Amino acid sequence: MLQSMTTRIMMFVVFGRPGAGKSTVSQAAVQLLGDGDGSNVCIGKLNNVDEFLYIYLDLDVCVPQWMKDNFAKGMYPTLAERFEFISTACDYVSDKISINQSGNKPLVPIISFSFVNTDMRVEFRKRFPHSEWILVDTSKDLAEERILSREDHFYKGSGGSSTDDTKTDGEDDPTTKTTESSDTADVDNSEWEFKPVDYPHVILDGNDEVATNAQKVVDVIQDQLLNNSS
Repeated sequence: MLQSMTTRIMMFVVFGRPGAGKSTVSQAAVQLLGDGDGSNVCIGKLNNVDEFLYIYLDLDVCVPQWMKDNFAKGMYPTLAERFEFISTACDYVSDKISINQSGNKPLVPIISFSFVNTDMRVEFRKRFPHSEWILVDTSKDLAEERILSREDHFYKGSGGSSTDDTKTDGEDDPTTKTTESSDTADVDNSEWEFKPVDYPHVILDGNDEVATNAQKVVDVIQDQLLNNSS
């Protein structure tokens, strides 16, 4: 029953290369939506009428220590390890939704995570088919420059080659997209590089200021909520 309830929740996923600035943009967006008190849970109004409960969730908190240690050693998780991780991360999201979903205010989760690999995107979209995806688009060089400047993050860089971030032709509806087999996904996602996105998503320029992209995230969220309420 819980999973059935959470799959119907509209949520917004801010994703992109490690170092793109996803968490910073997402947290800034939550402050714009709420009262700016620094909390990851806030109440905000839409058109000064309808109240929503916004909750920000960074899936980096779900990364186990052994996986962080492996990243530091240049060891990327296998397909099986990634599947175990994303399953746990989806459970974490469902639990947070259940805990915060109370009263008569609709809950709007805002998720941030890299989602480098196709297989993890596929599994998350299976669990949460009503998610809207927002890509913070940065070049590999810029992202790695930002990563190298980090002092308190477990991810310190990759060995993957550069790829195009987006796929603009023939994008599939997320409710009808045919997913890859496990064998195909393992071959396609064995590297560190950020895989092309082959489903509808909003694109933000990762070179823009945090405040600019945070406002764009807010605009996407409010537009979607307005469309759903009409």
